[in-house]
Amino acid sequence: MAAPGSALVLALVLAAFSQATHGRTSAKARKGSSSRSSTTLVTPTSSPAAGSPDHEGVPSFSHVFVVMMENLSETEALATAPILALVERYASATSYYAVSHPSLPNYLALVSGSTWGVTSDCTSCHVSGPSLATQLQSAHITWAAYFENMPGACFTGPQSPDGLYAQKHDPFIYFDQVRTVPGLCDHLQPLTSLTGLLGQSSSSVPRFVWVTPDMCDDGHNCPASQAGQWLTGFVASVTSSAAWRDGGVLFVTWDEGTDDSGVDIATGDVVASGGGGNVLTLVVAPGLPTGERVTLAYNHYSMLRTIEDAFGLPLLGGAGGPGIHPMSAFWSKGSQSSSDGT
Repeated sequence: MAAPGSALVLALVLAAFSQATHGRTSAKARKGSSSRSSTTLVTPTSSPAAGSPDHEGVPSFSHVFVVMMENLSETEALATAPILALVERYASATSYYAVSHPSLPNYLALVSGSTWGVTSDCTSCHVSGPSLATQLQSAHITWAAYFENMPGACFTGPQSPDGLYAQKHDPFIYFDQVRTVPGLCDHLQPLTSLTGLLGQSSSSVPRFVWVTPDMCDDGHNCPASQAGQWLTGFVASVTSSAAWRDGGVLFVTWDEGTDDSGVDIATGDVVASGGGGNVLTLVVAPGLPTGERVTLAYNHYSMLRTIEDAFGLPLLGGAGGPGIHPMSAFWSKGSQSSSDGT
């Protein structure tokens, strides 16, 4: 990001990353945290740094779909037959990392470029700052986020009566600029609202679509095989849609793995600690080689950068880190990849 004031931007990025990693403990210990453990309003003294995207080979997708699954390392995902079948059919990133533990910080990171100092699955820790949602809204780019078993649009409770929807897996509801603004909060919808749209014209589907399965279908409370079966069906519904066929892309990732490895946002190097573990990430787009596996190091900030580049948006927080690159290798000839699973 060679532009006037770049030193200030870099300083803010590294400060946000330092805040995000402070006080981290193991994934196992964090998973036992109560969802009501924090009542702190998270309000940083400054917003995550925003930089100018240079796109670096990212296509201008007609539509971007993102699905966040739960609690599988890459090794565990590849050991699950339905998920392995998807890897063999579509492209994947084999050196992709979560940024923290437990779930919520990773969700926040992917949609805003920062964990905002959140280190639990709190339900009363609200964030005052920008997010992908407010970026898209300001740029007049259609968007919506869909949640399986959400009781209704803009539901603000910690969970649904049946326990299948959990607020900790809905990152957008944590942002003041979304939660308190009906015109934005109404973009948070039950997943059933998307089902009919996928069968309609490309223009009927929002250009950015976020999807969170319920607590069973995402693999949190049910076997990985069941999550894999749900994912197989959902991928089929997306790839059958005009929105995907007309220059779209579907990203599927997992919130966190089982160790603390990650990507250093300053250097791009894979490090043994300070992250959220190695997770599988699928990249499903028309024209990509069957079974292609890209080995470059990415994390949730890389995906955010890819989305922002595709839509021509400024880079938020960690997405603008000097060691973070968009996932353009999937569309670049000569990328570090293989198509035979090796």
